[in-house]
Amino acid sequence: MPEFLSQTLPALEPALTLSQRLQLLHARMQAELPPVSPHSRWLLDQGWRSSFTAPLFWGEQLLGFLFLNASAAAAFTPPVLEGLQPHVELLASLVTHELGQLSNLRLAVQLALELTHLRDPEPGAHLERVSSYSRLIAKILGPELGLASDFAEDLYLFASLHDVGKVAIPEAILRKPGPLDPQERQTMDTHVSRGLDVVDQMVRGLHLAASPKVEMLRNVVAGHHELLDGSGYPLGLQAEQISLEARIVAVADIYDALTQNRVYKAALAPEQAESILGRMAEAGQLDSRCVQALLQAREPRLAIAAAYRDP
Repeated sequence: MPEFLSQTLPALEPALTLSQRLQLLHARMQAELPPVSPHSRWLLDQGWRSSFTAPLFWGEQLLGFLFLNASAAAAFTPPVLEGLQPHVELLASLVTHELGQLSNLRLAVQLALELTHLRDPEPGAHLERVSSYSRLIAKILGPELGLASDFAEDLYLFASLHDVGKVAIPEAILRKPGPLDPQERQTMDTHVSRGLDVVDQMVRGLHLAASPKVEMLRNVVAGHHELLDGSGYPLGLQAEQISLEARIVAVADIYDALTQNRVYKAALAPEQAESILGRMAEAGQLDSRCVQALLQAREPRLAIAAAYRDP
């Protein structure tokens, strides 16, 4: 934050109206900002001839800034600023609502994780690795696929809940020290549909509105065991029927399962797991872009495994 803002904002009297705050801050910005700066030069290069920055407040808390630009010089006269006031207030209200929704969703995820840790015998390190691998893949694919700037971080958060439905699986099956028989496997596979039930109850209980973030969470839980050739479960979805976020988590989850010890198998070396993922991509089971992204990031991938070892 610029030095003048750190000095100015605490001095803004909470009793002032938004219009008065805008006028006060605008006057101080005009007085204290240099007339020529990299930002002002950038604005001129874009064809803008006047600019106004409105702070967005939530009570006394500064949320951020709304930047308004115009192609006409001296466009932001006092009457214009007065007319903009209700629009700024509306935008501030929308931002506040969105932040509240996101905060509630994050809280719900944390509570669901606590429940998962109480029941799931797999250590928390597994969830951290899968989440971190998923974020790594998403960051690599982001520029190529034009993903939103917050896609990778949202996926990191939601990937940790991919197996949340295991809270509803019987203890004897969940903690069986060996391979499951066909009937037990069928019961275990219901953790996907049960996970969706948990998510839906969570959304209803917190009165969360439908949003792309909630949809991403549902997609991760619903689709992380689906395979592109239709051989996955529970719905046998194919190709584009499976969301990108579910494809990413599927690759991360399979890689982690291959490279970790379990009561029914020994861990494979990273090279062996890489080979298996490559064959699954060639066979049309896994998204080749997601597999390639994880495999090419060998150094950070191994660093994640080293940082989050099973106890």
